[in-house]
Amino acid sequence: MYALVDCNNFFASCERLFNPALNGRPVVVLSGNDGCVIARSNEAKALGIGMGQPAFELGELFEREQVAVFSSNHILYGDISRRVMSVLSQFSPEVEIYSIDEAFLSLDGIVMPYGPEVYAHQMADAVLRCVGIPVSIGIASTKTLAKIASHRAKKIARYNGVCHLVTPDQQAIALMECPIGDVWGVGRRLAPKLMEQGVSTAWDYIHLPRERVRRLYTIEGERTWRELRGEVCYDVDESPAARQSITVSRTFGQAVTSFNDVYEAVANFTSTAAERLRREGSAAGSIMVFVKGRGCGPGRYVGALQCTLPVASDSTIELLQYARRALRGAFRQGEAYKKAGVILGHIVPRNHVQLSLFDTVDREKHHRLMQVMDSVNKQVGSRVLRLGAEGGNKAWQAQRNHLSPCYTTSFSDILVVKAKE
Repeated sequence: MYALVDCNNFFASCERLFNPALNGRPVVVLSGNDGCVIARSNEAKALGIGMGQPAFELGELFEREQVAVFSSNHILYGDISRRVMSVLSQFSPEVEIYSIDEAFLSLDGIVMPYGPEVYAHQMADAVLRCVGIPVSIGIASTKTLAKIASHRAKKIARYNGVCHLVTPDQQAIALMECPIGDVWGVGRRLAPKLMEQGVSTAWDYIHLPRERVRRLYTIEGERTWRELRGEVCYDVDESPAARQSITVSRTFGQAVTSFNDVYEAVANFTSTAAERLRREGSAAGSIMVFVKGRGCGPGRYVGALQCTLPVASDSTIELLQYARRALRGAFRQGEAYKKAGVILGHIVPRNHVQLSLFDTVDREKHHRLMQVMDSVNKQVGSRVLRLGAEGGNKAWQAQRNHLSPCYTTSFSDILVVKAKE
């Protein structure tokens, strides 16, 4: 038995968490550079605001309907997500964090005196009480069915936030009402192909012959088919697969032309990626830097260069040396750049790094220095200690004109509560 816990309108709910005046009011969260809508409250959805809709098209609607608009605050959202997952871990020893706002829990072997539905309501109440985020929970015999159940719990009011697919009749109705494109594992490319062949729902899919499913839609398609029929193919994975690469990139708030400004952005991205490496106990054997010019279409300049490190490293200092070298090769004078990014590849566990006889880097010294930087930044605040290459000009920084405070991760943003007599 599996449960999928899904936070409702997560980004919008995070913004409401510290501003109760937003309850009942339409709320939207925008993408980088305040470009497009990436999250909507139910009230915003009711106004017809579409996911991915450009913000500049909605200015009049925002003003007329008093829509609360926020820039993405991923520091806040990430911290709230960690709190939600911490509460969920009290209800099952096996928790798989599927995304920032979703987690699978195994309910096998857990004593539930009043049954799974009551247990799920207790779980939802605990998250709401301890963190303040509303969740929907789907329970079923497989993860794929639990995903469908979670969607029904969120969309159908009579479930009151918890949908448990128990009987064959309940499962059949859920599968009949589930469009094939909404099935976990089908994807956007496969769904049109299935619909062309008359498979429009999950119910249609499970009635295809097994041999045909495997022949036309590969072994993954067969596993989805089996999961929909109640056969477990995907168990809860408590330890996510090791990363193959780490990418950090941003679209600039304004076009930049100088090498130093672009390098400042690349240095910030490299530092962020290196911190992730160290948190995961990994090291990178290569670094690629890419830049994209202003505009679009075939005439836009796109440059990229990859450098291979002689010894895999997690040191921001060392990675920056190769990032600068890669940027030199990708940068073209006279271009106006609108985006840049860093990709760390050939990632291996730090304790499995193959050293070189000709290595001249004092790796133990680098390791101690990075530990101090990470420790100070964790205690005092992100990027309090940083390398000079990361600069302070930030002409490239994304526009975030509607950014909310980082209530839970910055002392300067902690709410002040005043009591009246």
